[in-house]
Amino acid sequence: MGVNNPEPRKILLSLQLSDQADYEGGRLVIEVGDGAYPAKTVRGIIIAFPSYVLHRGSSTESGVRKSLVTWVAGPEFR
Repeated sequence: MGVNNPEPRKILLSLQLSDQADYEGGRLVIEVGDGAYPAKTVRGIIIAFPSYVLHRGSSTESGVRKSLVTWVAGPEFR
C-alpha cells in the first residue's frame, strides 16, 4: 500500500516483560461483548487480539510495569 497509505493494523500483540511482583495495577484490560477481561500478568506471556477490539491499560498503583507492544498489518479483513 505504500508509505502514504499503510496497510491497516490487524492484530495487536503485547508481551509482558515485568514480573507481576514488581508492580501493582497496570493491567491490560480487553473489552469484549458484555464485559471487561483483565489479561494475565505472568512474565513472558503474549496476549494477541484483533486490533479493532477495545482495550485499555489500568493505572499502575506502584512499581513499574514494562511490556512490548506491536501490531501486525495486512490487507483489510473481508
